[in-house]
Amino acid sequence: MPQVNFRTSSERLAIIDRAATIRGVSRTEFLLRSSEAAAIEILNERPVIALDDEAWDDFVAALDAPVEIDPAVKARYARRPQWDR
Repeated sequence: MPQVNFRTSSERLAIIDRAATIRGVSRTEFLLRSSEAAAIEILNERPVIALDDEAWDDFVAALDAPVEIDPAVKARYARRPQWDR
C-alpha cells in the first residue's frame, strides 16, 4: 500500500490530534478524511465534460469553422465613437 510522510510543527500536530480526538478517529484517519474531502472539493470546482467521438468531432469542427460576424455587430463597430464626433 502506498505511504505518505510529511513533517509538521508540534503546534499543528496538537491541533490535528485534538480534532481527531473530537471526531473519535485516529490521527491517520482524520488526516485521510480531511485531505480527501478537500481534494474532492477542489476537483468539483472544475467541471468535466465527457464527449463521445461524434460530439468531439462536432466540437472540433465548430472550433475550426470560420467566424461568422453578425452584420449588425459589424456595422456597430464601423461607426465612429460618439466622443469622436
